[in-house]
This record gives sequence, structure tokens and C-alpha cells, in this order.
Amino acid sequence: MKYIGLLISSIAVFLVILTNLYYNSITLDIQKIEDYIVESNIILEDIVKKEEEVIAKKDEYISRLINLKNGIKSSNTSFLVKEYKEYKVKSIESLIKSISESDLKYLEDVEKYNDLCEQELEKIINKGLIEVTSLPINTYS
Repeated sequence: MKYIGLLISSIAVFLVILTNLYYNSITLDIQKIEDYIVESNIILEDIVKKEEEVIAKKDEYISRLINLKNGIKSSNTSFLVKEYKEYKVKSIESLIKSISESDLKYLEDVEKYNDLCEQELEKIINKGLIEVTSLPINTYS
């Protein structure tokens, strides 16, 4: 009987280790492309707040976005964040199109792809699993 308990606890530890490896690999992958994502969000903010300045420096912004797109594509990440990267690249491509054509209608596409990025990230992190498995802590007074 004590061996069954040992077996069950070993399996539980193994599952915890696998779960930690999964979330660590996702975290490391996101950290590899984090700077590119932050920079693209800064450029998006510039487009929304300082449209005239962005249009005046159109070539500079487009070259920055192309570098960001190439950086995200060439980053060495696992298959776990593949779709997230694809959505982020499409978002950056829409930003490039918006700046190059001086038309803000493509910002709707940027928002759509950013929402898809967020949904994909929540899916791979499996936010529901974390919420279900978190243990409530009762405090006694």
C-alpha cells in the first residue's frame, strides 16, 4: 500500500515538473520577442497620438517596423508561440500598410490582429486552468 502512495506522489511530481517546463518555455519564448512587441506598441501609440509626425517621418517608421517584423520572424522560439508570432507579424504588416498609404483605416486590422494575439496568448497560457487550480486561502480572524 505504501508503494501505491509513492507511485501516486511520483506521478504528481512529474506532472508538476512538466507543467513548469511548459510555462517556462512559453515565458522564455515571449521574453525573446518582448522587445519587438514593446517597440511595435510604441510605434502604434505614436501613430494614434502623433499622426502628422509619423507621416512626416514615414520612411523611418517603416524601416523600424520592417526591422521589428524581421526580428520577430527570425527569433528562435518554440512551436508553442508560432501562431502568436504570426498574428504579431500580421499586425506589424498592417501598421506598415497604414503608414505607407497614410490611411488610418488599416489600424482596424492592427487592432484585430492584436486582439487575436491576446486571445492566442491566453489560450496557450490557459488562463482558465490557472484560475481553476488556484487554491483559495481562507483567513480566520
